[in-house]
Amino acid sequence: MSGLSEESKTSSVSRFGQCAYTAEEQQAVHNALRQKLGPEFLSSRMAGGGQKVCYVEGHRVISLANEMFGYNGWSHSISQQNVDFVDLVNGKFYAGVSAFVKVQLKDGAFHEDVGYGVSEGLKSKALSLEKARKEAVTDGLKRALRCFGNALGNCILDKGYLQAINKIPKQPAPVLNPAQTKRSETEPTVEKARYESLRREARPAIAPSTADTPRQSFSETGTPSLDDVENKGEVSRHSSSGSFSDSKQLRKLRQQQLQQKFRMEMEAKQMKQEDTTLDKSVKQEVIVTEEADDPEFWNLRMSGIQEQETSNRALRPSTPKNRKMQTRIKTPQSPHGRGPAGMRQDRSVESSSPYRTGQFMKKRRLDT
Repeated sequence: MSGLSEESKTSSVSRFGQCAYTAEEQQAVHNALRQKLGPEFLSSRMAGGGQKVCYVEGHRVISLANEMFGYNGWSHSISQQNVDFVDLVNGKFYAGVSAFVKVQLKDGAFHEDVGYGVSEGLKSKALSLEKARKEAVTDGLKRALRCFGNALGNCILDKGYLQAINKIPKQPAPVLNPAQTKRSETEPTVEKARYESLRREARPAIAPSTADTPRQSFSETGTPSLDDVENKGEVSRHSSSGSFSDSKQLRKLRQQQLQQKFRMEMEAKQMKQEDTTLDKSVKQEVIVTEEADDPEFWNLRMSGIQEQETSNRALRPSTPKNRKMQTRIKTPQSPHGRGPAGMRQDRSVESSSPYRTGQFMKKRRLDT
């Protein structure tokens, strides 16, 4: 049950725009947005026709939004920005830009409005467009935030409010205290709070790992395993606030382990290929020897030779029974029968011998 609750909490806070306000928080934000701004937050300038106009500066509106919703409780985005005109008159540029800005809260509520920016009389076209674009985005952001309530600038459209607020004197600005200014890049309080949060998150993950049996601390290559290094880094990180695991060292160890794993896989693959080729050659040799030693093989060959001899005899010319064929040999015969006729006869006997043909066929089969 606790695991499910933790997963639901992480899923609820992980995605911006789907984090619902609690009833107490929503009521507090609603009451704060209903308040009207004091004279300290207002500024005035002269508009066209000599008319005095009150407005809220952009940095003040952003500070008020951070106070109302929190620095991570709202966001803004530029939906569209258009350059309406860029004119060159007497060597000076005049530009007008419109921008659509959307402001969204963490619970998904949003407002979108249009802002407009103008630059006049600048000698550079780039500077003219830069001023007009920035002014349009700031104007659109203020107009979108104004839709959330009086505390973000909606009250300045009320003429009765403006007449009454002009009669209230402004309080003097507080004197700047040098001790409250940021003088260094580091922030000890933020680092301490971040370390404490990491410690609380890692505590339930470390507890079950200590009860397990100790694992092998070194891999086959002689280098410490990645899990052991990470556990050591976690222990050292929790033991002292200044010591943290070195990400570069972990990266090197991970790379070494991956290389070793790849090397072992390639060696195993090569050994497997060698085994398969050896098995194939052994099987071929066994098949050849079995076929050569099989008596049926010899019977087939001898029977084939016998059939050939019978067919040859049938094709030989026969003589009548009452007559005898006489042949004359022109070459003299040797007393021991070693003449050409005897040699020819031996060769015919050797060629017609089944044993010789069987050996010849066996030799050809082994060569193949």
